[in-house]
Amino acid sequence: MTKKFKFLKKAPKIGQLYYLLTPDGGQTFYRELSWDDAVTEHKWLRAHRVYPTRKDVKRAAKFVKDFIKSHKEQLNYITSEPEPGTEVWYGIDMDGSKLDCKKIPFDSKDGEHQLLLKLGLLYNNSDMVKEASKIITKALAKEQKRLKYKFLTEAPEPGTIVYYPHLGFALGFDELEWHPNFSAHVRYLNLGLLFSKKKHAIRANIAMLNHINPTIPKITKEEAHE
Repeated sequence: MTKKFKFLKKAPKIGQLYYLLTPDGGQTFYRELSWDDAVTEHKWLRAHRVYPTRKDVKRAAKFVKDFIKSHKEQLNYITSEPEPGTEVWYGIDMDGSKLDCKKIPFDSKDGEHQLLLKLGLLYNNSDMVKEASKIITKALAKEQKRLKYKFLTEAPEPGTIVYYPHLGFALGFDELEWHPNFSAHVRYLNLGLLFSKKKHAIRANIAMLNHINPTIPKITKEEAHE
């Protein structure tokens, strides 16, 4: 299970150290940099690639590497060693930007090429690199939300009691018995709206209410039960 990590949402101060989540860092998957307030850095920030601590970026790097391994079909990267000289593509930082994609003739004797292949970072064209980068960006955002709100990402066993945050219920949640053939249950799961514990569903319900109308006073867990 992924340990909690947090990416930055606001730009650091100029000169402040930060950690960039990038395959350009090799096996570690990150680099330590100093914030220059450059256009590229703001793109990294929007793509959830900027982290405040080494611990955060290490955990994010592990998540991304595990995600790549477990989503071969979705990411559609090259899994077999190409013939020498075959043109392949990779993302320098996998941030989804136009200038990120780079084309190389594959060299089986090049250690960096072999590492890219091993990490699942080689593609047949630049569009595939961009699409994979977008998928990874969305996965990072979803994982951080999951870690914060603790919603389910995998289907539980049939009959398992789960909780759905419900704005129309006084308790703030609806108790459901999971059934994989119920389209509504599957939709809730895909949207990140099913929880294994009542308190997590209540917290999500509170967050949704405050998001709908941010001008109202923050609603506490105690108020949600009234």
